[in-house]
Amino acid sequence: MVLKRIVVLYFFLVIIFFDSCAPSRLIRPLDKGQKAISANIGGPLFAYDNLTIPVPLTSIMYAQGITDNTSVFGSLHTTSLLFGVAQTDIGICQKLYYSDSLHLGISLNPALNIAQEFWPQFSGGFKCWPQVDINAYWEIHPKKSFVYAGIENWFELATQRADGQPQTTHWLFSPQVGYTYTRLKWNYNIELKYIAPNLNNLPNVVDYFGIGGKGALGLYFTVTRKLF
Repeated sequence: MVLKRIVVLYFFLVIIFFDSCAPSRLIRPLDKGQKAISANIGGPLFAYDNLTIPVPLTSIMYAQGITDNTSVFGSLHTTSLLFGVAQTDIGICQKLYYSDSLHLGISLNPALNIAQEFWPQFSGGFKCWPQVDINAYWEIHPKKSFVYAGIENWFELATQRADGQPQTTHWLFSPQVGYTYTRLKWNYNIELKYIAPNLNNLPNVVDYFGIGGKGALGLYFTVTRKLF
């Protein structure tokens, strides 16, 4: 039983290394005072039983508009909990630019990703990764649905990896594109992300679907319920 948990945990930690575990949290700030909750599923694509499928990682998020240009958000990574890791990302979505004539906007999302292991047989302890995302979005059917493209940036502050070896990679970036279908109370989002193209994905215990042996393509689906 303990050996099985070790294998499962190792598999999970490898996934964490190649994946931020979640799609972009907020692309466009909420209206002032508006609240929203969301749930997502998805992750890096990998080979499983002759199929290429996304790792079914899940998380939930709460967000609230502070002003029309600024929103805050916080999440709980529900899959991580199953593997003995309490993980969250807490951040801000700030509108930097918007053109009324083009319906084109740019937003910045600074955040902190925090993880704490709580299985007593593993002592990985506390981890914190700063993150900064920048996205450009274009509204279609004015101020409703939109497409977007951007880049996610993770920063590794530790000097050593989990296996005790020196940490040589301190910046992990992931370009992303997506589409959000917006309704009055519900939003539906799909996002494709190229996770960590600056990292080799082989050799690895997971057969990731990357490009030229680099990184992994990730696919995510998100459902959001707006609370008025």
